[in-house]
Amino acid sequence: MSRSSLYPSLKPPLYLLALILAVAFFIAPPLTIAATVSERGGHLMLQYDPQRTGNASGRGPGTATLLWQSSEKTAGCIQAGPIVAHDRVYVATWLSWTGGNAINALYCLDRETGRELWNNTGVYGASTAAFATNKLFLGTTAGTLACVNTTSGEILWNEKIDPSASLHGAASSPLVYEDMVYILSFSDGTLHAFSFDGTEQWNFSTGGQIFQFASPAAYADKLLFAGNAGNQHALYCVNLSTHVESWNFSTATEIRATPTIWADEAMIFFTTKYVYGKPYGLYALNLSTGEESWNVTHKSSWASPALSDGRLYIGGSTVDSTFYCYNARNGSLLWKNEEMDGSIDSSPVVADGKVYFGTNEVDGTVFALDANNRTTLWSYKLQIPPGYGGGYNIASHPAIADRTLFIGVDNIGVLAFRDPQFAEFDTGTPDCPYPSIPGTICGTLTPAHDLLVNSIFTRACHGTGGRLEFVRIWNDSWNGATAQWNGFRGDWHNITFSEPFLLQKNETYRYRIETGSYPQLHHKNKLTMSDGVITCTNFTDANGVAHSRAIPALRLYFR
Repeated sequence: MSRSSLYPSLKPPLYLLALILAVAFFIAPPLTIAATVSERGGHLMLQYDPQRTGNASGRGPGTATLLWQSSEKTAGCIQAGPIVAHDRVYVATWLSWTGGNAINALYCLDRETGRELWNNTGVYGASTAAFATNKLFLGTTAGTLACVNTTSGEILWNEKIDPSASLHGAASSPLVYEDMVYILSFSDGTLHAFSFDGTEQWNFSTGGQIFQFASPAAYADKLLFAGNAGNQHALYCVNLSTHVESWNFSTATEIRATPTIWADEAMIFFTTKYVYGKPYGLYALNLSTGEESWNVTHKSSWASPALSDGRLYIGGSTVDSTFYCYNARNGSLLWKNEEMDGSIDSSPVVADGKVYFGTNEVDGTVFALDANNRTTLWSYKLQIPPGYGGGYNIASHPAIADRTLFIGVDNIGVLAFRDPQFAEFDTGTPDCPYPSIPGTICGTLTPAHDLLVNSIFTRACHGTGGRLEFVRIWNDSWNGATAQWNGFRGDWHNITFSEPFLLQKNETYRYRIETGSYPQLHHKNKLTMSDGVITCTNFTDANGVAHSRAIPALRLYFR
């Protein structure tokens, strides 16, 4: 699979982008241009929903097409995941150690362009925010739970929840559920429940230190979270109505990931830290009783498993940099992909049969796998340039909204990937296609929109066999693509290129076309239409006579 090299400018060459798209389109299904209402919805919290399934609605990108990169101000450490609400993306950064223009802050970005709308340097950290009623809730490095107005970025309230917080502060990702906000404090393993006005309504303490990124999940009347009572690690279930413990399940090692709930089957899944000589792995419990359903040995990091269609998706740690898919009912291994080179600390997200995540390594990579058969659909590797002192690690959790994948990268910022909405390039039918004669036409074409091409169609004068016999399209930075007529068989008015290719908006390309019989011709040297501009620089007819006013009636498209 071709991978684009990513340097600080993040502008891969056009030919490489075209190659990525070409390969990806042979693997991925054709793009659907129209977005449904659900696809234009949001990704409002860590792992998409209160059950933390990571099972997002709508479509995700089938190609490694970079829509935008956020500004260098956001290029700090990004261990939080972006979230998306309406037309905005929210993400917090911290530990901006590389200097330059990186600034620790909570950022609000335009969803379509990545342009900064506002930032707030008073609240930042490694917590993935949660959105509700035009309010943003997030943990901060100061050990607080903050509430921010999403329109202005103003801090509405900022309450201390962990006076003994370490470097990470409150890195737990808040859960918004039934008009309440829930978050864990690291130093004492306490679950805090806040109303939207900033009043702590109740809390439940397990007393001991827990993993800093551990976050709660909820379904029906149950709240699930990691705890540590008397140096005994356990998963706790608390009743939301009574605030009383329903059950707990003890583990030999630390629970690092946020639990994932399968509501339909009343099951819950979580991972524990790999420690040599102790039991560890991926666990499945009965949601009602806390009894173990199954467990498998799994060397996990702190990522949460994603759940979709009865399957669990989860990556491994530095000692096992593999991505796994398990049967959620019994824990049997369905497939694994060993192409990753580093720890997978990024909690995966599944959308439209694809699973997305990043790798936490110096040259971090964004991956998109086929959720059914482990195939790598595309990957986007961020290669460190020589002499650069930082790392392009990806521990951020991805978000999917409006056909777009959003993910944070250390020392880079937020990346947004979206498949281009390709359309046709159609010159239409000329008012008077006569006179017509075969020959060789050379000229230029400049699309007004991104154009994915694998076929070219030609219109013939009525009652004739007018056709294209050969076509080549290229420019100065790309050797181009060629296609040849294959005789009067099948749909012979269409010629198919061996591989699809991308013609980019407002880029000018040269073409050479050899025609046969009597094709329809526009008797002009320039034709401007909504799809772009096409010119004729030279037409040498079958008699060897040169002309300058002959544009073929054709259509370039992807089928």
